[in-house]
Amino acid sequence: MNILRLNIMLLMALAVSGCTSLTSLYFYPQTVWISTPTDFDLRYEDVMLTAHDGTGIHGWWVPAQGKVPNTGVMVLYLHGNSENISSQARSVYWLAQNGVSLMAMDYRGFGASEGEAIMPSVMQDIEAAAAWMRERYPERKLVVLGQSMGASLAINFVAAAQDKYQIDALFAEAPFRGFPAVARSALSSNILGWLVWPFTVLVPSRWDPQNVVQDIHVPVMIMSSPDDQIVPHKQSRQLYEMLTERSGNIPSCWVESHGPHIASFNDKRLRRKALKFIRSRRCPALSGT
Repeated sequence: MNILRLNIMLLMALAVSGCTSLTSLYFYPQTVWISTPTDFDLRYEDVMLTAHDGTGIHGWWVPAQGKVPNTGVMVLYLHGNSENISSQARSVYWLAQNGVSLMAMDYRGFGASEGEAIMPSVMQDIEAAAAWMRERYPERKLVVLGQSMGASLAINFVAAAQDKYQIDALFAEAPFRGFPAVARSALSSNILGWLVWPFTVLVPSRWDPQNVVQDIHVPVMIMSSPDDQIVPHKQSRQLYEMLTERSGNIPSCWVESHGPHIASFNDKRLRRKALKFIRSRRCPALSGT
């Protein structure tokens, strides 16, 4: 997500040139492979999906394995706005070792996926992965887990597709409130940011999570660190507060983590809290393990 700090500085040049694809600034894809689940002693299946517009999308299906019995829960993992699943997905491999099957997919333009990453086309990619999971395992619980940009995309996707794909819960680590808001936050920490600040009005807000978060009617857990230097902690907290205003007795869970951006799962205690939520779709205890 830190690449947004650099890309946002291009807004002025893009405004002058009349570029209409500003959403490409959200993404910084890489095609270089760093590792595979095999490097972590995990079995996996290469999956090629087809988005609605025909774009080929690549993912890894990592089934639950190891000593912990299969829980009948599967997670659709959405990574951040840079690199690809070969570096990002390793932060969630522990799920497969704890009875939870995992689908890690790359948005178009990332890794082995075709095309160019722009909004809203990447939402088709997420939908292709959810459709594959539901068709193959219709009886399992489906939880969408996103980190950083992936968390904000997950909020949009779950709000729109929770009924169609029978999504059971959403886990979001370090989601931001809105695209213009996180752009302004990035600029505020840059000494030259004031030069580009007026051009943040060009950043599309159509897909801001704050616009749709209250439309979600499944359990949600948000995890955020006050030490996060990329996505302001207060933005994640504001999304949580919006969730608590939903009607009905729907679990809205808040877990304060620690450390840098999307590093929560380095802490085994926080992993346990996340795992309890993913398995039960209920908020874990505020204290203890």
